[in-house]
Formats: sequence, C-alpha cells, structure tokens
Amino acid sequence: MKIKVIYLGVVRHKAGKKEEEYELAEGSSVRDLLSRIVEVHGELKGIINGEGESPVDPTLIATLNNSTINLKSGSKIKLRNGDVLTLMTVIGGG
Repeated sequence: MKIKVIYLGVVRHKAGKKEEEYELAEGSSVRDLLSRIVEVHGELKGIINGEGESPVDPTLIATLNNSTINLKSGSKIKLRNGDVLTLMTVIGGG
C-alpha cells in the first residue's frame, strides 16, 4: 500500500523535502512507517526515535488524514492505502 508523508517546519528542514510516498505492506502501523522514515532520513532519528521510553520527541505532532494522533500509540494505529501522515514539531518562541 502507498502512504503519503508530508513534512512541515523543522521536520521538513531535516528531511530536506516537503513530502514523499512510502510503499508498505498491508497491515503496517504508524510505528512501522516511522521506523521506515528514520531508515531513509537518519537525520530525523532524534525527533522520531526520542530518548527514553517514548518512541518520539514530545514536540513532534502528527496527523493522519487531518486528525491528530498519539504517536505513543503508533504501533496500534494501522494504516490503509492512500493514508496521509503529516509530521511537524511544536515551534516555541520567547
């Protein structure tokens, strides 16, 4: 199945592109997709493979088909052909 990934903000800067498609096996989860993204874009490892128990940096936000998802539950969220995952980080200022 094909999944489109859109990168925004810092994630876009580190990945070096706005979007791309990934081919995954049927039954793959969001966690499987995140692992694949890190394989392709090693520079995202610090954001996606966060430190400690969490699999992601706490500033990483994701939407699946325009609905916010909890990335800590990524292994339980199954993907379907044509899904669109958007990744972005919280931007802070002072």
